[in-house]
Amino acid sequence: MNKRIIVIDDEESIIKDYMLILLPEQKALASLEKKAAALEAELFGNPFPAKESIPESYELTTALQGEEGFKKVEKAIQEEKPFALAFIDIRMPPGWDGLETAQKIRQIDKNIEIVIVTAYSDKERMEIVKKVGSPQKLLYLKKPFDPDEIRQFALALTRKWNLEFRAERHRIYLEQLLTSVRRLKTLSISSLRGVLSAILNEVLSFIGAHKGFIARLDKENVNVEIISSELSFNEIEIFKQKISNQLTGIKAISWIEEIMVVPLKDMAGNLFILVLDSHKSVCSEKLKLLTLLLETSSEVFESVKKQEQYLKNEKIATIGQIAAGMIHEINNPLSAIVGAAELNRLSSDKMWQFFDTYKTIFDNLKIPDLVNAQMEALNEQTRPDILRQKMKKHHDIIRNGVEQVRSLMGNIRNFSKVKDNFKPVICDVSEALESTLMLAHNSIKYGIIVHKQWSSPLIARCDISGLKQVFLNLILNAVQAMKGTGELWITGEKKHGSICISIKDTGPGIPEEDLERIFTAFYTTKDTGTGLGLSIVNGIINKHNGTIKVESKPGQGTTFYLDIPAV
Repeated sequence: MNKRIIVIDDEESIIKDYMLILLPEQKALASLEKKAAALEAELFGNPFPAKESIPESYELTTALQGEEGFKKVEKAIQEEKPFALAFIDIRMPPGWDGLETAQKIRQIDKNIEIVIVTAYSDKERMEIVKKVGSPQKLLYLKKPFDPDEIRQFALALTRKWNLEFRAERHRIYLEQLLTSVRRLKTLSISSLRGVLSAILNEVLSFIGAHKGFIARLDKENVNVEIISSELSFNEIEIFKQKISNQLTGIKAISWIEEIMVVPLKDMAGNLFILVLDSHKSVCSEKLKLLTLLLETSSEVFESVKKQEQYLKNEKIATIGQIAAGMIHEINNPLSAIVGAAELNRLSSDKMWQFFDTYKTIFDNLKIPDLVNAQMEALNEQTRPDILRQKMKKHHDIIRNGVEQVRSLMGNIRNFSKVKDNFKPVICDVSEALESTLMLAHNSIKYGIIVHKQWSSPLIARCDISGLKQVFLNLILNAVQAMKGTGELWITGEKKHGSICISIKDTGPGIPEEDLERIFTAFYTTKDTGTGLGLSIVNGIINKHNGTIKVESKPGQGTTFYLDIPAV
């Protein structure tokens, strides 16, 4: 509460009177009065001892001249410690009089309560109001004044200032909140990452901060999602170390040392806004309004999330419709290509068989040297051995191309039929892991060490063939990434009502710019591949009402986390 008062009067004796009335030393005096009254009651049997009446205490500043007082008011404003009340004497020779002083103070402080104090009546009240302005914040007091009058003025006007200040502050906060809510609700952003960035900016702006980031807590590891523009990655690493292992269980706005933690757990898993320059100065009123902003943020996030999922489903449905017709249309000419290529191979084989027989006969004939020389020259020009190799190579190219097209068609068919092929039953996920590893055994190079650790049974309601397809895809991706040497960890456990599987490799990792897109259909970083593998994996896990997450850094390997509901 602001209880700062300035007294501007050229008489030092008057200044002392104000100090006696308003300063905290009066508490000691009042306490002595109470003790004296109690002693009187004890000695003389007075049943009604005087009650203690401790005056309010204030933070008092004084000035002997108007200009001096003005400068102190100006400095207080600059230091963001404004005065709530000013008692100003009307006559203060030789400098500014009270009216000029009050007028200049009012120009720099529209909120201060002013009491004009004078022993004379030569200034009409309307004249004072006209010069000073803001009549609702201007009162008039005649000398000599009673101490109780000063106390009443001080108490009433400082409380009035504080009530108005809080009301105005609340209005400003509400306007800020409405502006932030309006901006969030009118976002033209369709990506979840873009929405998170907008939410971070609005929260930082609302609480008057500039540095912060959004982090996700995965398996007790802190992963940075979005950062503010004024924050460097070096700073983030420092703060990540400070908050490591301290985010778990935080459900309300709190502080870890100087870091303000704003949980967003209702939005998208274990998400937190971490504000680095709040300095714990956010008032309780603003914190309450911040919760409303977070509710709106959650609504916007969920809306965009649903929209993104809807568009994704529409895309999958469209691909499915196209795929059905495309596979049929491509299969016919593809079969013709395969047949023609095979006939061409058979014809080539017969041609080379004839050529070899002819050469054998020719070599056994006794022919003139001239003819033999001509045949040798022709053989040198045509190089039938090289021609045979080229024809075989071209046939292999056709065959491999056809196989790639067939593989693509198969992936598209699987991608478009994830929903149709979903047949969940009660099964042991650990058995699916074991059988998938046996299936992938021939593809796992001898230089790769496999670590298995899972409890059994891991019972869930799942589509066993779809789940095996997920495991096989992720295991083969890990093996291919490690290029013959490395370590592969596969773990499984039941935790918090979910079956949690992790598949980790020591490969080169995935660049940050690719992480956001690896589950997007037809997106691939491989020289060969359709870009549908992880998209199919994501679709299968979604059909199980599960989640799939990935952690990766260049040079530090990749880990996929799968969670599906347990039974």
